[in-house]
Amino acid sequence: MKKAMKMASSLVTLSIGFSVALAGCSTPKAEPTPSATPAPSTAAAQTAQPTVTPLAPVELTYYFPNGPQKDLQTVEDAVNKLIKPKINATVHLKLIDWGAYEEKMKVVMASGEPYDLVWTAAGFNNYFQNVANGAYAPLDDLIAKYPDMKKGIPDMFWNAVKVKGKIYGVPVFQQSTAGYGYTIQKTIADKYKLDWKSITKLSDLTPFLETVKKNEPNLIPWEFADAFTVAPPMFGLESLGDSKTPGDLYLKDGSKVVNQYETPEFKDYLTMMRDWYTKGYLRKDAATLKDTAADRKAGKNALQLGQIDIDSVAFAAAGMEATGRMSGFNPDTQSYDFQFVKPLLTTDKAAATMTAISANSPNKERAMMFLNLLNTDKEIYNTLVWGVEGKHYKKVSETRIETIKEGGYQMFAPWEFGNMALSYLSEGDPKGNDQKFTQMWVDLNKNAAPSNALGFVFDFTPVKAEKANTDAVIAELYNALASGSVDPSKYLPTFLEKLKNAGGDKIIAEKQKQLDAWKAAK
Repeated sequence: MKKAMKMASSLVTLSIGFSVALAGCSTPKAEPTPSATPAPSTAAAQTAQPTVTPLAPVELTYYFPNGPQKDLQTVEDAVNKLIKPKINATVHLKLIDWGAYEEKMKVVMASGEPYDLVWTAAGFNNYFQNVANGAYAPLDDLIAKYPDMKKGIPDMFWNAVKVKGKIYGVPVFQQSTAGYGYTIQKTIADKYKLDWKSITKLSDLTPFLETVKKNEPNLIPWEFADAFTVAPPMFGLESLGDSKTPGDLYLKDGSKVVNQYETPEFKDYLTMMRDWYTKGYLRKDAATLKDTAADRKAGKNALQLGQIDIDSVAFAAAGMEATGRMSGFNPDTQSYDFQFVKPLLTTDKAAATMTAISANSPNKERAMMFLNLLNTDKEIYNTLVWGVEGKHYKKVSETRIETIKEGGYQMFAPWEFGNMALSYLSEGDPKGNDQKFTQMWVDLNKNAAPSNALGFVFDFTPVKAEKANTDAVIAELYNALASGSVDPSKYLPTFLEKLKNAGGDKIIAEKQKQLDAWKAAK
């Protein structure tokens, strides 16, 4: 991912938000299973071919998050024009604003509404928690029917999303290896002759941020995206289950579950963020801000956190011209991207962006047919991702497009759907050799160094009450601490005490128990 988890941009996609209204969902009749008609018994008819019962028409409902798109209906119509002849289905695209998505989906799932497809992830609209709650359908038998889709995604991704041996979501094959660093506007780095390749840790950025604060009053020195939960490897940690629930592993150990909020790394991070906040490096409303897309599109952020698998240095070495990750949101804002934490494939990154099928879907088979198309049909995939040629983008080659700013459809989220290897490249991607660029990140994924706990999935069921209680504590205090908005010397002890009272220690003990059992079985 980019944000994007903020990511982030793979992190490039860290936290985007807008809003659209939830629309109702139809409940079509159950579809018949295709069956062969028995062959006639006469000799003359022995060569007759079996006939297949035509698929009955169905309507699919697909929930996913992004910013509001004025021309969404045009794209929905275009997608349906392509899929209807293939699977006799139409899909209703229920796009929900990033800031409202998790709460909206909680309401939808609690109501028992029979929707069909839904975007989910390890840390957002929590896949593992929703599986534990029975929200998603097991998909192993359906996935087996579509070998082309299955083989397009490496086994390590499939293994990473299994819960008690079963798969409940189809991973998006995207730039998933968790390399981390930062991105800085080229104009700022060049203007002030900043040695942007010298950074080895986040705190090294402090002089850069001070330069921006002192000389560029119209820019935000640092876009707040909580590095500690978005990029645990940056602090030598790996998440277990999700990125905020108490209980992480140290990468160098891989065996003992610790409370990440009691580590010296967390305390140092909060101290640094408090310093940055009080010096004015972040927005004053950083703790409550949900929409960072507006600042990104306006080019207001001088520096941002980044999940960076291939950085500007690597692209230059490969002979490619890269405008940087910031240009994905604003083509006029070019950036240098620098990775100082090497790529690692963790469970949360393999499950960073997925599509599940609702346990209440009346059309599970057809929903999987649609997912198969998103993973194997380049035209259908790119129509959903980029829109309609000539209206939302123009092609500059067979593999590259330029988006049309006023076209009404600019999601910049190829990582959100299907198999990203099918995607056109856009103005934010490096130039020089399109095929080489795509192959670079595909190879990076396939050859990624696995974490110590890749494939371990924490089952929240034994500690569901404690999970809910700790979630409430985190929602109450965490962002204020992580953004530096409050003094950690005063509020960190309160936070830790509340986590303990909410059952944090019980969760950690359960994670340790399950991890030990997983390692023994492995």
